[in-house]
Amino acid sequence: MLIYTVKRLLLLIPTLIAVLLLLFSLSYLLPGEPAEIILGPRATPEMAEDLNQRLGLDKPWYVSFYLYLKQIVSGDLGTSIFREVPVFQAVMGVLPYTLALTFSGMGLAVLVGITIGLTAANFENTIWDSVLGIFSFVCASTPTYVAAVLILLFLSIKLNLLPVMGAGEGSIWSTLHHLIGPAIALSVGWTGYIARLTRSSMLETINEDYITTSRSFGLPKSFIYYRYALKKAIKPIVAVVGLGIGRLLGGALFVEVIFTRPGLGRLTVDAIFERDLPMVRGGVLVAAFLFVIANLIADLSYAYLDPRIRNK
Repeated sequence: MLIYTVKRLLLLIPTLIAVLLLLFSLSYLLPGEPAEIILGPRATPEMAEDLNQRLGLDKPWYVSFYLYLKQIVSGDLGTSIFREVPVFQAVMGVLPYTLALTFSGMGLAVLVGITIGLTAANFENTIWDSVLGIFSFVCASTPTYVAAVLILLFLSIKLNLLPVMGAGEGSIWSTLHHLIGPAIALSVGWTGYIARLTRSSMLETINEDYITTSRSFGLPKSFIYYRYALKKAIKPIVAVVGLGIGRLLGGALFVEVIFTRPGLGRLTVDAIFERDLPMVRGGVLVAAFLFVIANLIADLSYAYLDPRIRNK
C-alpha cells in the first residue's frame, strides 16, 4: 500500500505543473496587451508598466514562469489587483462555504443514491424498480443549474420554505437552513448516477457464486445483501466519489451564483468579470488542487478495498 501511495503522489507532480503552466499562460493568451485589457482604456503607461511588473510580464516567459512557480511553492498566490488583498486570504475566506456545500451535496447524493439503488435491486423487475429507474434517469439527466433554478423558484420563492440567497448569519440553524437548497440542487445529478451504479453493481454481485452459496445455507436475504453483497458492490461507488467531489466543485460555481451564496466559484466568477488575473489564477489553482486531492483519496480508498489494484 505504501508503494502504491508513493506512486500516486509522484503522479500528482506533473499534473500540478501542467495546471500551473496553463494558469500562467492566461496572461499570454489574452488578445492584445494584458495590462490594457485588465486596467481598461483609461490606463496610463505608468499604470500599465507597474502592472506588467507585478504580473512578471516585463521578463522573458521562462523567467516569469520560474518566478511564478517559486511564488506558489512559498505559499504566495499573489495580490488581488482591485481588492488589494492577498489572494490566499481571499480564497481561504470563502473556501469553507464551498467545501461545506460540496461535501453536503455529495453526502446527500451518496445517502439517497445508495438507498434508491439498493431498493431498486431488491425489487428487481417490479413496478418499484421501474419507477426508481425512471427517477434515477431523470435526476442523472438534470443539469446542476437547472436543478438550482427549479429549487429556487418553487421551494424558495413560491413556497417560501427555503432562503432565497446568502449563507446564513451566525447560528447553526441559519447556516443549515441556507445550505439545504443549494445542497439538494448540487446533489441531484449524482444522486441519479450513484443510484443507477448501485443497482447494477448489486445485481452483478448477488449473482456470484459465494452469494448463491450463502443463500443455500439459509441465511436471511437482508443479511446477505448488507453483510456480503454491499461490501463488494460499494467499491465502484468509492471510486466515483472522488471524481464526483471534483465535479461538484465545478457545479458549486453555478449554485453559488444562482443562490447568491459566497464561495470559491462565485469569487472566481466575480474576478473574471473584474479582470482580476491573480484572483482568477488563485481560485482556479485551489479548485484544481482540491480536485486532484479528492481523486487521490478515492484512488487510495479503492486500492485499500481491492488489493488487486495496488499490485498492478
